[in-house]
Amino acid sequence: MKTSLFEQIVECPGSAPDAEIDPDPDPAASPASVPQAQAASLQAQLIGDSLSRHVPAMQSGFEIMTSQGLWRVDGELARQMAELMRRHLMKQLESA
Repeated sequence: MKTSLFEQIVECPGSAPDAEIDPDPDPAASPASVPQAQAASLQAQLIGDSLSRHVPAMQSGFEIMTSQGLWRVDGELARQMAELMRRHLMKQLESA
């Protein structure tokens, strides 16, 4: 007689079938829940998009909107600010 999927016991390689299960596991040692993983993945995608599209575009110049109006950044300053933004986003990506 076949058993249902829920009745089957799957043994992972290297695990003992009679091993005790910790009733109070450390939450920090657990993998992220699905919503947390999805949020981290989305954040990593947004950072990756910025690194691949926006930062290279900044090198040729960009505008900053302030309460006093637009400020055009170009030339060497634009390249330096793009590099600064790249470094900042790379640090964010490490923790995403």
